[in-house]
Amino acid sequence: MIGYAGTYTQEKSKGIYRFNLDTEAGKLSGGDLIEEFQGPLYLNIQNDKLYSLKQDGDTAGIATFEIENGGLKLIEECLPEAENGCYLSPSSDGKYMLDAVYSTGKVRLYKMDDRGAVTERLDVYQVEGSGPHERQDHAHSHFVTETPDGKYFAAVDLGADNIITFKIEEERLVKLAESKVAPGSGPRHLVFSDAGDYAYIVTELSNEVIAAEYDDGKFTPVETYSALPEDFTEHSQAAAIRKHPSGKYIYVTNRGHNSIAVFEIKEGGQSLERLQIESSNGNWPRDFNITPDGEYLVCAHEKSHNLVLFKINDDGTISRLDSEIEVPEGIFVDFL
Repeated sequence: MIGYAGTYTQEKSKGIYRFNLDTEAGKLSGGDLIEEFQGPLYLNIQNDKLYSLKQDGDTAGIATFEIENGGLKLIEECLPEAENGCYLSPSSDGKYMLDAVYSTGKVRLYKMDDRGAVTERLDVYQVEGSGPHERQDHAHSHFVTETPDGKYFAAVDLGADNIITFKIEEERLVKLAESKVAPGSGPRHLVFSDAGDYAYIVTELSNEVIAAEYDDGKFTPVETYSALPEDFTEHSQAAAIRKHPSGKYIYVTNRGHNSIAVFEIKEGGQSLERLQIESSNGNWPRDFNITPDGEYLVCAHEKSHNLVLFKINDDGTISRLDSEIEVPEGIFVDFL
């Protein structure tokens, strides 16, 4: 199985890296630089296309690559402005790509052509708001995704403690609703339940998961769960949240505590039970991903520059395998 890692390109990294996972042996290999450029912070893989955030001097945006035998061939660049994004997400109809800009709190809408390439920036929405935390002096958009009903897009803003739901009308982002979460919590990413009626929002600043009801563009928080041990008092901040392909479990990385928390989804989605907090075996675990068969989890560490492999057990818990490879400044993982 071929995997790709997006990275910061600030210290040791030079671009996008490729690795291999032998699912029979439970081993990682590779970790080779396959595309050299600045700022591939987040990637998105759709069939034979790989989309990457990209910075090129004073311009930034999205590069579209064709995947050929595991390698990448650039087919289009759309770099309309200075600020690099931190997350990107396509529409299910293949017409649009959206990205979120942490530094300025923007959500941007791009057009995709018949080749599946991102070609033009159509619109920019500026999120407004702030929070009580020192890192919430203004909006910091961190995530955007299509809602399960296929009608809207939900953007999560860490600085404003809110989730804004958009419609796309006449190739513009039109705000439909705004849902607030606890002040100072700093929401970062979310995943939806399989039925689409609940969302699980990971909060960077409070290091928690918020279970929220979702209905027609509106999120209503129900309960909050810590992703850290009760006796832990040092600094930590949550990073990524992913759902197991079975729909039964969610996983969260903790930077600082350097761990992965495992939760079981219960009561039809409205509640969570924390099953495990396991060492990530690296420093500053950022993104991670689960293989499509639900058997393995690969975690990227930004500061210790390694990918670590875990086996996912039948009960959803994880066990570290004796396999890791070097990938510098890794902050995104996904599989072909």
